[in-house]
Amino acid sequence: MTATVAQAVAQTLAAYGTKHYFCLTGGDHDLWLALDEAGIGIVNCRSEAAATYMADGYARVSGAPGFVYGQRGPGAANVAAALADAFWALSPVVSLTTSIALPTRDRFQYQEVDTLPMHAPVTVWNKSLSSPERAGDMVRAAIRAATGLVPGPVHLEIPADLLAKPSTSTTAFRDEGVGSVGSVRTAPDEERVSQLVDRLLSATRPLILCGNGTIISGAWDEVEQLSTRLGIPVATTLGGKGSIDERSPRAVGVVGRYSRRVANEVVGDCDTVLALGTRLGGLATSGWQLPFSDKKIIQVDADPNVLGHNYRTELSVLGDVRQTLRRVLSELEGRDAPRGWQAWSGQVAERVSVWQEHASRLTEERPDDGMHPASVVHHLRAIMTDEDLLVADTGAIGAWAGTLFPVAAGRTFLRSAGSLGWALPGALGAALADPSRRTVCLVGDGGLMYHLGELETAMRLDIPIVVVVLNNMAFASEYHLLKYLWKRELPAVTDFNDVDLAAVAAGFGAHGLRVDAPSELADTFDEAFARRGPVLIDARISREAVAPAAPFRGDSPV
Repeated sequence: MTATVAQAVAQTLAAYGTKHYFCLTGGDHDLWLALDEAGIGIVNCRSEAAATYMADGYARVSGAPGFVYGQRGPGAANVAAALADAFWALSPVVSLTTSIALPTRDRFQYQEVDTLPMHAPVTVWNKSLSSPERAGDMVRAAIRAATGLVPGPVHLEIPADLLAKPSTSTTAFRDEGVGSVGSVRTAPDEERVSQLVDRLLSATRPLILCGNGTIISGAWDEVEQLSTRLGIPVATTLGGKGSIDERSPRAVGVVGRYSRRVANEVVGDCDTVLALGTRLGGLATSGWQLPFSDKKIIQVDADPNVLGHNYRTELSVLGDVRQTLRRVLSELEGRDAPRGWQAWSGQVAERVSVWQEHASRLTEERPDDGMHPASVVHHLRAIMTDEDLLVADTGAIGAWAGTLFPVAAGRTFLRSAGSLGWALPGALGAALADPSRRTVCLVGDGGLMYHLGELETAMRLDIPIVVVVLNNMAFASEYHLLKYLWKRELPAVTDFNDVDLAAVAAGFGAHGLRVDAPSELADTFDEAFARRGPVLIDARISREAVAPAAPFRGDSPV
């Protein structure tokens, strides 16, 4: 029996083990019926942007493609607009959308708009199906591109009238050995590995800096082995958080804009940086203000366009981070760390310990206008296990979580790469990707309001998630930028009404809790985590508490 285009698409997705297709439905019923027949769950969201973020969270946790749909016209345009975060995070999201039927194009058809160009800036592959017979081929090509050596979002557009057309009588299949992040890896040049080891061992005060590419590669075990073998301190970018257990004596913490002050200071004092899977971009370098240009940089990345792009390198190594580190560890057999490294590593550990003492004092502060965010993060860390997953929004939330919430090594932390409001739908997608883990979403009231309606999705699909809202009735980052950099206050762009978010959550059918004082935090978290979820905790925090971000740091030791 000949399959239609819709059936060929669905059957190919099923051949790759696809469990979910994220969407906001609207027409194209051939596709929905075909997906249902193929046993693929349809996750119907409340907006295309939220569906895109859910597919993104799902893809980052599973390493498999996250599929998202947008209906021809405005639906597909909304997906394109939401793909930026996946693009920044190198996440394998597949935007599989429809377009206006071919016979009606260029006739002022209702909702006609060309969404292929809209996808171009936020994808690594952007194609349209031109022949029904190639439906399965093009889906496989999209998956290969999304999960390739340098993963990222892709787009396949299917003209709506092709969905019902006969496609193929061939059984759908999966390409052998590909289809998930890490299934294809770049091996480094052996001579480059030898040079890397020689250059590294010639350092006086070395620092390993791990970025998002380290997490994508799954190289946290190799980072730990290298750090332990040579006693080198390890810092991370915000995207690289989880590359080392942050309670390790060699862990320095997050550098850059949303960072630990001590981590930025260690960057200033080291003489050699082994940069693993980091583009050394604006967030990681605090707008290129950290003195990386004064360091000898050994850069390892799977993307040749990254190597030496922002800073001159002492050595560039093209290769997957995990593959490269495994060869480095082999090359180090029989070789010892230089004298003096132990003293350097000890000095760094002592400075981190002093920083931790300062940071712990934040939990004792009692602002007049609400709890200190550090108290909330502290109690959250106390109740969460190392297997739990924390998903954090951007802005001040990213700073509080990145700086004060130590994670175990592994894929234990997800964050918005820059899109405020990403965290709630991103966390829902992450929870669907790995239901065996508890997923916790840390978000501000400003970020929550972007996709508040997804609480209904969480209830409808019974997704067990705990949402912790740091609620200060404001866009706190904007408030502090205006107050400390411009010496102004502008409530029109910073202030919100006082909304009882616990009551709102209850209105969706979720369990809502409100906490106003630090003394209530432990019991509130105990109650929330005892439930399967969805649960929302409305934590009332101070808007005057300044997040640990470089622009606001001043004389703060944190």
